[in-house]
Amino acid sequence: MPDTTDTDATYRVTADELREIVEPIEKIKTEIADRNELIKERLAHAKSRGYEPKIIRKCLALRKRSKDEIAEEDAVTQMYMEALG
Repeated sequence: MPDTTDTDATYRVTADELREIVEPIEKIKTEIADRNELIKERLAHAKSRGYEPKIIRKCLALRKRSKDEIAEEDAVTQMYMEALG
């Protein structure tokens, strides 16, 4: 029968090591949820001031992209719309 001691040791996970991996991820997820709540509050404030949250989200997405990317997408969208009538 082959000796699997080395293989077992390679794949053995300790509870402490697993906690060192999982707990920081949990903390990051909590921080993300907190930040998402802040974003939601800011968008609600913008809406109360007469702005459209949907358009603000779109502006945020567009600001991440290059002008060339946006222009290319607009051109393709226009071409598709013309083809569809």
